[in-house]
Amino acid sequence: MIAAYASPAIRDQFLGALDADDRVLSTALARNLTGCINPLPGMTCDKLGLPMGSTYGSAALRVLLLYSAAP
Repeated sequence: MIAAYASPAIRDQFLGALDADDRVLSTALARNLTGCINPLPGMTCDKLGLPMGSTYGSAALRVLLLYSAAP
């Protein structure tokens, strides 16, 4: 990711993929969000086990770590 802020459309797609437990789409979108510094919604922080105030970039790295280790 080049820009520090991802577009709202990409962020919304990422949240939707996480909510739908779509690991393939979540992983694909996460690759484009690793540098995003937009704040992540609190409920998503909880879902991913991240501290409140985490960024989409942190969530993307967490998703890549969790889903690449999953069978």
